[in-house]
Amino acid sequence: MIKRFAVLLLAAVAIAGCSSPSQTFEIDNPGDVPLTLRIDGNELPIAAHASRPVKLKPGEHHLQSPALGDVRFIVYARGKGGLINPTLAEYVIASEIYVTDPDKLKHFGTPNQHIELGGVGFDGPYSTTHALFIDQAWSFGVREPFPDEQTVAHVDATGGRISTKIFTAPDFIAYVEASRGEPGAYRRQQPAGYQAPVFTLEAAPAALPALAPAFEAHAAPLRELYARYLKATTADAQLQLQQEAFQAQMAFTAATARLGADLPVEANTGYNTFVQTRATLMGSAALVVP
Repeated sequence: MIKRFAVLLLAAVAIAGCSSPSQTFEIDNPGDVPLTLRIDGNELPIAAHASRPVKLKPGEHHLQSPALGDVRFIVYARGKGGLINPTLAEYVIASEIYVTDPDKLKHFGTPNQHIELGGVGFDGPYSTTHALFIDQAWSFGVREPFPDEQTVAHVDATGGRISTKIFTAPDFIAYVEASRGEPGAYRRQQPAGYQAPVFTLEAAPAALPALAPAFEAHAAPLRELYARYLKATTADAQLQLQQEAFQAQMAFTAATARLGADLPVEANTGYNTFVQTRATLMGSAALVVP
């Protein structure tokens, strides 16, 4: 029998692959009442606790809702779509590994991450987000269950398979309680139950993070490319900038490879933040224009 264990799935951003004329996003409504929004003037009603798909081509779009107003965003070529979160609700992305034998876990490892929902902590292969656009990094959508261990038909040569799912916060709490056999555990720590926090819309940053002067001396091409990327509204322009940015990142890495050894920890931490932020932003399926 295949048994399942939690495991962290680390996503990597890559520019390789084929561009697509459109991407599929799921608009999700985790609330108790229906909502309606417009994308490019098209009215899109979503029932309570439901989602609906929408296809969007690379380029500039407009989303309007009573809560968010008029939001200008850009969909980028080579993206994989994802989830549109018009209520800015909290979602949790969690991973599981299915193995034929517990000894196979050594091939995967089980790193943990700490998250909090309503002041209650959870440790495991979890991450949280409340972004308007959540890039797809899961095998199972917000309205799909994880498969049971009996339904997993195939694992690879390692003897296991990783699956990842995106949850609404209440569904994640129920999932953890059920998987641990601890019904009601959340309310024992938070008697009022989960109370959804109120978040404000966050646009993409207008500029990349700061760098120590030694690193900054080599960062201008990446900064200039990112600024142009925020204005690229055609697939051709986006693809060209993605390729240029890849080459610029390679040059930046080569030029700065030996600089960190003589710099303080804070400078190297800032360097890592810069590189990771740039990769995430330029690998996003959609960005809210600043």
